[in-house]
Amino acid sequence: MEPDKIINAFLQWLHEKPSIFLPTAWQDLPELKTEMGELADDPLFPIAMAISKWCYHHNLGEELKKAAAKNKKEIEDAGEPTPNTIDPLTNITQTLRQSIEDSYKKLQKELDAENQSNTDND
Repeated sequence: MEPDKIINAFLQWLHEKPSIFLPTAWQDLPELKTEMGELADDPLFPIAMAISKWCYHHNLGEELKKAAAKNKKEIEDAGEPTPNTIDPLTNITQTLRQSIEDSYKKLQKELDAENQSNTDND
């Protein structure tokens, strides 16, 4: 699988489908954020491998493959890229780290609110 497709699929999860990390994988998102910081100057392949390994460890490997394949098909069907449609993957580890942190905080707030409402109902 192409590294940019894996990274893009994972970013889409973080922004559009963070619930995929529930009930337990979200708790380990900070680990992945730390690992992304260590890969800051690496090319895309090691970054994609780190994401893939993390996903497989959290039983999301098959979902990541499907999402990356779907992403690839959508990109291929979109026609030739123009300068306005190309999303440069510069500073990708910084983008990933920020997206991971944002999703982690969002999920934590949602779970805290859910726990609070469950406590209020008791």
